[in-house]
Parts: sequence; C-alpha cells; structure tokens
Amino acid sequence: MTGETHLTVGVAAVVAVTQPKNIRELLMAVGVGAVGAVISDIDVGSSQSRKEADKIIAMIGVLAVAVFLADHYLKAGIFTRMMASRGAPEIVIGALIFLSVSVFGMEKPHRSFMHSLLGLLLLEISLEIMFPAAVPYFAVGFLSHIAIDLLNKKKVRILYPLEWGLSFDLCSAKGLINRVLLSLATACVMLEIFRFVKNILN
Repeated sequence: MTGETHLTVGVAAVVAVTQPKNIRELLMAVGVGAVGAVISDIDVGSSQSRKEADKIIAMIGVLAVAVFLADHYLKAGIFTRMMASRGAPEIVIGALIFLSVSVFGMEKPHRSFMHSLLGLLLLEISLEIMFPAAVPYFAVGFLSHIAIDLLNKKKVRILYPLEWGLSFDLCSAKGLINRVLLSLATACVMLEIFRFVKNILN
C-alpha cells in the first residue's frame, strides 16, 4: 500500500482503538500512531527507490514537528509528561535504541525486519524506556501497517528472522483496494474527530 494509505489507516485504527478523551490523548493517537503506521517502510530504500525511504523519513519528521507545535500551542502537556515520567538518561537511551533499530531496519529487505513482530518488540522496548505512554499508540499504528500489507502479493516476513512470509495475494500495492482503504480510512478519521469534538463540547 502507499504511504498515504498506511498513514490514514494507521491514524483511523489508533483513534478507533484508543478512543482519546482529551487533546493530549488525541495528539498522541494521531502523532505517535501515524509514526508507527509509516515507519515500517523506511526499508523500501534497500529494495526499491531511495526516494521512497526519504519520503517516509520526511513524513516522520513533519509529524514530530507538528505534534511538538500542537502540544505547545494547545498546552496538551505531552512533552511535559514525558520529561516528568522519565529522566534525561532514559530518554536519551530510549531514543538511541529507537534510532539504532530503525537504521538497522533500513538496511534490511523490504517487508522483512521492519514488518515483523521482532521489529515491533524492539521499537516498543525503546519507547517503554523513553516514554511508556506512547507504547499502545505506536503498537496499533505499526500493526495496522502489517495488517494491510498482508493483502498485497509480496510476502511479509512477520516472524523475521525466519524466511517464511505470509501474503493473502489479494491486490497490488497501488491498485483499487489501496484507494478504497484510503477513502474508508479518511471517512473513519473524520467521523472519529467529529465524535471527539462532540464529546468535548458536551
């Protein structure tokens, strides 16, 4: 599936599963969930185009900046909570582990390590060290990526390092199903945000 579809499906899944009750939780769901939903495809540079991997990395950077600005201006307290729950050493160690796992994954074949339960586990460990509150949002986003990639024709090595992979062989990465998923996920995100605003106003 395309990066836009992974991003939108991931956000829709995270918001639906976590049901944010305030601005901080909504920003966490959208920001962290979106990163979890797209980070798997940083490995495309090892098997396809370097531009695609760069696009994913840029997308993650934009998401991080957007969440930081929204957190600051809406006074959601995400980064304040992060600093309060963990000291500087834990945050640095967690960030270094996260980056190391990501760099390792970039050099692996597409739909292998960065699409596996092992990859998810290692990234989740880094988040647990750095900011435990982010763990469930990232997990749902990451798992949504694996789930819709299983619809494609190329096998996903979810049990990496085993060579075995799984594919339902239902569609191509950029075909009709990709467009349908993007449209449905967009509608779901809009409905969830409407529900959130309605609950806040009530």
